[in-house]
Amino acid sequence: MKQIMSAESGADEGIDWAKLSAAWETSLPSDYMAFMTDYGAGEISGAFSIVCPQKPGVTPSDVSGMAHETANARELWQPASAPSGAGTGKVPVIAWGVSAGADIVCWLTENSDPDQWPVAVLGRHTKALWKTYECGMVEFLCRLFHAEFDESPLSDDTLLGNASPQFLNYREIDRCWGAGVDPWTGEPDPFAGFEFDLRD
Repeated sequence: MKQIMSAESGADEGIDWAKLSAAWETSLPSDYMAFMTDYGAGEISGAFSIVCPQKPGVTPSDVSGMAHETANARELWQPASAPSGAGTGKVPVIAWGVSAGADIVCWLTENSDPDQWPVAVLGRHTKALWKTYECGMVEFLCRLFHAEFDESPLSDDTLLGNASPQFLNYREIDRCWGAGVDPWTGEPDPFAGFEFDLRD
C-alpha cells in the first residue's frame, strides 16, 4: 500500500485491539489493524474516509466512526441482495469506510477468520443496494486505485484509477482547517472565519 499511497501524514491510532475485539466479539482484519498503525483514520484524496475504530454503541460524538456507520449499514442490510449474508440471525456487517458519494463500505463478518472477510458496499447511488467483493480492505483500495473493477464499486468515481492517491490523517486535516488552509489544495480556505446559521 505504501508504494501506492504515502503514509507520511499517518499517525498510529494506538488502539488496544484486545479490548476492541472483545467489544465487537470478534477480531478485526490484520490489514485494517496495520493500516491503523501506519496511517490511522483519515481521508483519501478528500473522497473516501477510513473511519475511526470504535466500540459498538452510538453516541452523538460517533458520527464519523465505526460504531455510527455500522449502525447505519445494519439498518439497511438486505441478505437477499448479498447472498453470503443469507441465513444469519445477527447482522453480519462492520463498517470501515465511507465514500464521498455516501456509500458505506463494510466487511461481511460471517467467516470465523477476519482475514477472509470480503468487502460489502452499501451503495448510495449504485445499481445494487449491496454488492460484495471477494477481497479485503487494502486489496479493495488497491484495486480501486488501479481501476481493476468492471465498474466502479462506489457512487463517486474520484478514486477509480487514481494512480497517486493522497492520504491525510484526520488530525492533519483538522490542523489545516484550523489554520484556515484547505488541506487538499494548500490554499487559504475561502470560508475561514465565516459563521453559518443552519437554522433557516
